[in-house]
Amino acid sequence: MKEKILDVRHLRTEFLTEGKSLTTVNDVSFSVKQGEIFGIIGESGSGKSVTCRSIIGLLKDKGCVTGGEILYKGIDLRKLKLKEMQKIRGSEIGMIFQEPMTTLNPVVTIGRQITEAIREKMTKREKTERAIELMRLVGIPSPEERINAYAHQFSGGMRQRAMIAIALASGPKLLLADEPTTALDVTIQYQIIHLLKELRQKIGMSMIFVTHDLGVASQLCDRIAVMYAGRIMEIAPAREIFMNPKHPYTYGLMRAVPSIYRKGEKLYSIEGTPPVPGSLSEGCPFSPRCDFCEEECKRMIPELTEESAGHYTRCSRIKKLGLGTYKKVSGYE
Repeated sequence: MKEKILDVRHLRTEFLTEGKSLTTVNDVSFSVKQGEIFGIIGESGSGKSVTCRSIIGLLKDKGCVTGGEILYKGIDLRKLKLKEMQKIRGSEIGMIFQEPMTTLNPVVTIGRQITEAIREKMTKREKTERAIELMRLVGIPSPEERINAYAHQFSGGMRQRAMIAIALASGPKLLLADEPTTALDVTIQYQIIHLLKELRQKIGMSMIFVTHDLGVASQLCDRIAVMYAGRIMEIAPAREIFMNPKHPYTYGLMRAVPSIYRKGEKLYSIEGTPPVPGSLSEGCPFSPRCDFCEEECKRMIPELTEESAGHYTRCSRIKKLGLGTYKKVSGYE
């Protein structure tokens, strides 16, 4: 069994808004193994990005982790001082953000942004050579010529590759990828997915991959956590999630995926909208939208329990539901 590189236990994150404290991540627990790509999926506003930012300590103003443990190689990141945490960012844990044009500096060359992220003691020439090597590693053509280019001179896919090169500059052991393929067309998405798979094989890097695209998650991830309203509803190996979903929310997401195998069927959608933080009532947060909801679901929040080997779900009625399987969703047959 591979060793855990990250172990998140009962994470709770809150934001102070208009004098009120709103919980956006609530009792989230999961682990990432060495060399594993762990996916987090769910609708917008489910807490995926906040979970990643909580791990690396990059929450926006008025955001704060108020509970739980974030164990990286056995060290609780919550207990580290700011300077100690700054040493871990980049060198041990890197992050790729969703939109490269808002992250890359438009007036600084791509090459300089990569060299500035290198933490090792090197000469200027050595850093430049390292930057060229990283650009070549992530598939940027003619890196010797493009090292002095600016972000606006790169296409969307090339900018995302540049972001990955910056994140890899100090050789992190864990990479947090926050929806890195969202703004890209399907062809470029495939290239980025292929690149991330290659990086895992070449340097053995672990990864948390955040996305709302189930097709992307199915191609890339080893295990997947499904989030809703700040909580994890289900965790299982990727194949198991797609072939045998055990939570009504996951089941609904599977049914909403267009498929050539369900030709002629009306496209399914989950009725209603995700709850706004602070508006949750007692009981399961998904109960107002759940087709299988009963009175007990409105009164209590089920624990995340292991229903089969490595397959955890947060549903008190799982044994009664008998949910169908979707063996041909997103390429799984």
